[in-house]
Amino acid sequence: MRALLYTIDFALKALLRQKTKNLSIVALFGLIVFLFSGIDFMSNALYHETLKALAFQPSLIIQDVRAGRQVPISLAHVEDIAQIPGVSSVKGRVWGYYFDPFTGANYTIVGDSEDLTELWDLRVISPEPAPSDAGTQPIKGGEALVGEGVIKLRRTRVGGVLNFQDYAGHPVPLKVRGTFSSSVSLWAHDLILLTEEDARRLFGLDPGSAWDLAVYVPNEFEVPKVGEKILRIIPGARVIATNQLKRTYGSSYGFRSGLVLSLNMTCLLAFLILAYDRVASPSQEEQREIAILKATGWQTSDVIRLNMLQSLILSLTGFLVGVVASYCHVFIAGAPLLRIVFAGWSVLYPPHPIPPSFDISKVFGLMFLTVVPYIAVGILPVWRAAVRDPEEVFRS
Repeated sequence: MRALLYTIDFALKALLRQKTKNLSIVALFGLIVFLFSGIDFMSNALYHETLKALAFQPSLIIQDVRAGRQVPISLAHVEDIAQIPGVSSVKGRVWGYYFDPFTGANYTIVGDSEDLTELWDLRVISPEPAPSDAGTQPIKGGEALVGEGVIKLRRTRVGGVLNFQDYAGHPVPLKVRGTFSSSVSLWAHDLILLTEEDARRLFGLDPGSAWDLAVYVPNEFEVPKVGEKILRIIPGARVIATNQLKRTYGSSYGFRSGLVLSLNMTCLLAFLILAYDRVASPSQEEQREIAILKATGWQTSDVIRLNMLQSLILSLTGFLVGVVASYCHVFIAGAPLLRIVFAGWSVLYPPHPIPPSFDISKVFGLMFLTVVPYIAVGILPVWRAAVRDPEEVFRS
């Protein structure tokens, strides 16, 4: 144990003699790890948030499509779909996106005042005294529950008024009754919850239609068959299953992460150059140090072990710096360099921190793909220098 500590101390002092070179290696190594781990952190966190949100979604979403575009669907189909064996309930959903010209943000507006807990696990936060079942207490007409992002962006507060316009340009004042928190904060951050009547008024949706239908099927194995029967009732409808959404989001985030990785190929090239520098012959100063160690009684295996320890210190330091910086950038700062690529065009500003989702196996995988090769490529050139006669090195 004491010999190992002496070796570590010697390796650190040897690295400190070449501060500029070794610090540049750590910085470059950390930059590479920062970029690649940041992409992985971002895509993994967004995908996990999506899976959490989809857990609160219905088994099937039915949309009416005309000329390739979604249009409001008639509520007359609700009763027919409810009669299909395996369907527990059918509900028409009134929701949509509202562009706020004052802030340039897109809000998600949902008309649902009956059961807030079914909508992304919402928990109402209101200054008014609330009973134990406040999470299911309906809001009144002219009132709104808003996400934390809307409060910050509009610089309002609970009890304030949001002035919107309906589809015809008529003013729609909404009193902020309260805000809410959710375990799916990424989706609920820009959410505005209204009564169904206010949402219909805002979007110009008549009482006999909805934007889509939510179909709940308790047995997931019956979902495909139920979807086929719905298509017989509503020919030309678009039937979207939750499993399809999971695959779609997974492919989308995978594609976006691959796109960013391809743009960072220059960093990968820099890493290859760094590895090549390790494969090349050691400098004259390094060869002279190795010769001195051999002349003082060090064995070839001792020299190789020392070099591997130095490589481990450099690469592991750079790796830890890159991972910690990437974690802070994504989960604390809100990933300003990556968010626009992954979150899409409908980002609510200012961005909020992304809920951490840390996969330790991927971190170890990245370490195996970066630290281990960096250590391995330095063994052969050091062995070549260590087997040379020290006297020959001194003469040259």
